[in-house]
Amino acid sequence: MLVTIIRTSHFAFQHFWRNLWISAITIFILTLTLFIVSLVGSLNLLAGQAIKAVEDKVDIDLYFKQGTDEADILKAKVYVESLPEVSKVRYISRDEALESFTATHTDDPDIQAALAELDSNPLPASLSVQANELNQYQAIITQFESSEYDTLVEDKNFSDHQAVIDRLSGLTKRIYQGGLIISFIFVFISVVMMYNTIRVAIYSHREELGIMKLVGATDWFIRAPFIIESVLYALLSSILAMSILSVIAFSAAPYVNAFFTGYDFSLDLFFVTNFWIIALGQFLISLILAVGSSMLSIGRYLKV
Repeated sequence: MLVTIIRTSHFAFQHFWRNLWISAITIFILTLTLFIVSLVGSLNLLAGQAIKAVEDKVDIDLYFKQGTDEADILKAKVYVESLPEVSKVRYISRDEALESFTATHTDDPDIQAALAELDSNPLPASLSVQANELNQYQAIITQFESSEYDTLVEDKNFSDHQAVIDRLSGLTKRIYQGGLIISFIFVFISVVMMYNTIRVAIYSHREELGIMKLVGATDWFIRAPFIIESVLYALLSSILAMSILSVIAFSAAPYVNAFFTGYDFSLDLFFVTNFWIIALGQFLISLILAVGSSMLSIGRYLKV
């Protein structure tokens, strides 16, 4: 068995080198196809993660009047948590608000000087409310305003990032639709290219294959080199496509991360976390395209 594998692998590499230019063009087309398909898929995943990061920033801040008893604020918190639309409620005390404000403006000497002059904490206690869905915030505000706790609140701040989310969703949809069309075109070109590459290899070795058949070579032994050659195409093209995608991802990371400043999102971290998933997906796609089109060509042109 081992000898058979070694021999078929030898024939596969021999086919590869004898038709080096055709092999190089096939790998190039397959690499381009993989890159486009993986880019479309990665952009779709990337946009989903980015939208989720933006959605996590959407909230309602309820600022309570100065002098409101903490027990009343905690009762209001319990009421808000009981609303079915609410996902999470965070109580921010006056001291926590002041600490956060001070830390945020630590590099601003004027604000730091102003804070040093204060005799008391001017910041109110608040509740930060997050909904289960983006379209539920207005319902939360309406229900709270009709409750007994609305009189305790001095101001409400709805941090609406819907415009950013809509823009990301629209852009993602257009890129995905366009990328899908281009992907199908290149998948078709790859299949045709692989089909013809194997057909040329079969034609150029037709006399050898005939002799092998006459001396008792099995169908599997004759077919195996072409299948191994297809796997080689798939492996090389997936490595090249992943290398190109890695360079682009890490080059674009500073600009993408700058766009999402303030949000819990990082392109390079996303890529590193999903590296092996993307790489495995690329290899499987290339393997299906290469081996599938090769089997089709073998079945059509190799009469064994």
